[in-house]
Amino acid sequence: MKRRYSLKGLKSFKEAIANGKRLYGKGMRVIVYMQPLPAEGQINNALQSRFAIVVNRSYGNAVERNRIKRQIRSIVATLMPQIRQGFAVIIFPDTTCKAMEYNHLVVSVKNVLRKSGVLRQ
Repeated sequence: MKRRYSLKGLKSFKEAIANGKRLYGKGMRVIVYMQPLPAEGQINNALQSRFAIVVNRSYGNAVERNRIKRQIRSIVATLMPQIRQGFAVIIFPDTTCKAMEYNHLVVSVKNVLRKSGVLRQ
C-alpha cells in the first residue's frame, strides 16, 4: 500500500474514532469515517481513502504484529481499484486472525469493507 493511502496524524485518528461507524467482521473490528470534502483549491489526494492498521500488544510479539499488518496492507493494496474515495478506515485485527490462513483473511477483509460501503460491489 502506498504512503498516500495511509491515515496519518493524531487529529485524523481522533476524528475518525469519535465520528466513525463501528463494524465487526470475522477476526477484526473496523471504524469507517466519511471524510469531509476538501476546500476549493486543495489537492485531489485529499479525496483518497486512507487506511490504518492498529494491532494491540496483546496480539503477540513484534514479529506477529508486523506480519498481520503486512498481510492486511497487501490485501488492501490489491483492493484499491475497487475502493470508493473519501473514507478513513481503521482496522483492528483480533487474536483470532493468527489462526486464519491468508485466503480466509482476504475474505474477511473484503466482507467487512463491503459491509461498511467502502468496497464497491
